[in-house]
Amino acid sequence: MNPTPAADPTTYESWSLAAQWVGSGAAVAAVLVAVLFGYLTLASSRRSKDAQQRATLVAALDDPNRPQSVLAEHDAGRADFTIRQKAGETWLLVNEGPDIAYLVGIEGLTDLDKHRLQEIAQDPTSLGAGEAKEFVLVSRFTLSGPANVVVSYRLEPGGSELRRVLQVPAP
Repeated sequence: MNPTPAADPTTYESWSLAAQWVGSGAAVAAVLVAVLFGYLTLASSRRSKDAQQRATLVAALDDPNRPQSVLAEHDAGRADFTIRQKAGETWLLVNEGPDIAYLVGIEGLTDLDKHRLQEIAQDPTSLGAGEAKEFVLVSRFTLSGPANVVVSYRLEPGGSELRRVLQVPAP
């Protein structure tokens, strides 16, 4: 009978196994760091694009030759809007003017604003003086800070569409 040698690992084999475990742990850590930096790069890119879109709007508003469809000036004494915080991430678009605003809709100004905005009631509604429409502006790690919303409305049921840009302050 030939006895088989004991399966006890040698010192070399033990250190080799430990080195393999350390290498595997380092590879997993490198992948996690790469995923984290990829996420942060995406968030930074999104904010940069948002800043470029806001700068383009400001440049368009300063241009005296701009088309009037970019932003309609609000008609003093008619429908006028303000934004107030209701609770948490819920905001109110309030008609402060004496007239009724018909087919009131809310959308984000930039891509980031559009991504953050969630209307409670999607269909356009009419708002009388003092009435409000609710919307939610999501704030998360990469989606925080003030936002701009475009309010579209009509002063008469079949009238032309007017648009206003309002800033939603940072909570």
